[in-house]
Amino acid sequence: MFFDGENKTVEYKQEYSKTILKTACAYANFHDGRIILGIKNDGTIIGVDNIDELKLNIEDAINDSILPRPYYEFEIVTVEKKKLLILKVYKGDHTPYMYQNKAYMRRDTSTVQVDAIINQNLILEGRNIGYEDLISRDQGLTFNYLKQLMKKHLQISDLSDDLLKTLGLIENNQYNNAAALLSDENPQKSSVVQLIAFADTTVSRIKDRETLDACSVLQQFDACMAFYKKHINTGEIIESPYRKTVEDVPIVAYREAVANMLVHRDYSVNVDSRIEIFSNRIEIVSPGGLPLDLLNEEFIEGRISKARNIKIADIFLRLRIIEKLATGIRRIREQYADQHVKPQFITSEHSVTVVLPFLGHSLSNNSNSISEEEHIWEGKEQLIYNLIKKHPMIKRVDIQKNIDLEKSQTIELINKLRKAGRIIKVGNGPATGYRDSRDRDASSGW
Repeated sequence: MFFDGENKTVEYKQEYSKTILKTACAYANFHDGRIILGIKNDGTIIGVDNIDELKLNIEDAINDSILPRPYYEFEIVTVEKKKLLILKVYKGDHTPYMYQNKAYMRRDTSTVQVDAIINQNLILEGRNIGYEDLISRDQGLTFNYLKQLMKKHLQISDLSDDLLKTLGLIENNQYNNAAALLSDENPQKSSVVQLIAFADTTVSRIKDRETLDACSVLQQFDACMAFYKKHINTGEIIESPYRKTVEDVPIVAYREAVANMLVHRDYSVNVDSRIEIFSNRIEIVSPGGLPLDLLNEEFIEGRISKARNIKIADIFLRLRIIEKLATGIRRIREQYADQHVKPQFITSEHSVTVVLPFLGHSLSNNSNSISEEEHIWEGKEQLIYNLIKKHPMIKRVDIQKNIDLEKSQTIELINKLRKAGRIIKVGNGPATGYRDSRDRDASSGW
């Protein structure tokens, strides 16, 4: 409902100001949104006067200031006997939409200018192409690994140029970036995957590390699965007359998370992907945030899928590495449906992280079994706790900046730590800070 508070797709304005043009630009670039005039930021309804004149002023401002011109509509509603004007702006096809030569995006309840990488993605989207569609700088590519898998799973022995064209890997007689990523050489510097196994629940001691570079993303997938088998305990237990395979981390959940990392990561960002195996969890970090117009809630729910790399996704689908689109998140959740621990999906502007906790099966004399309380400290929650412990009375906004989270996610994780009794809130309003509940005499160290 529009009146449940501000969020990524709803903004309140007490009265008209030119700042709404930035928000209208953001909605046109990324997703439908509504700007409601006549409501204060705290939700107090005050209404607006001279609605016809206000509509005309907004219409003139949008038409004169935002290029290309976005599609929008007005709606007038009456609430508590006061009239509100709702400006509904729809996601456009001709990105980037610019206000005063700058493109904007929504970040929680605020509107900010996009960075250079996101702006480049908006340009490609406006041309209806993605990074994988661009012509590869390297044309001397071979595809022996792809050919081997095509023969094994599809009984196709001849990987001809015609077939590569059918797969979308050759355009205008040249290999594109999708072909480069699937090639044996894989010259894309932005496709490196780091595999790290730590000795315990922290990053203090590395016991194993591999770097997957200059090889097909298909070979990377197989190497990631081999790394799992090398470091994750599996075993069998007897239930009634049957044996049941148990794993510290469900291999199906891990497989889906790895496939998602390789298929959906932003290859225009020259940052390594990471798979980090701890003694109580696995963290799979994919560079680049969510696809441009996919909301965090839609991603978490797992019912809407937008493949950032359609050609790569198609190959993974044909080779049965993934079953079908829009099922990965749900399949991960299903593996933990009957468990007291649950996977986490953490998104930010620059990354997507999947945290897969250990199930706690007694596979190695309970050495890997961990309590429910310890699971609280997985992923970002542990980082937030460490930050608060190091800097007593740190404010939420500083936590948010250091951990690279959105406002709503930071608040949610802080509240989890408070509920668990590990941290306490001190003060109110802008002066609010947080500190370790066991360190009540701590002074500010920020």
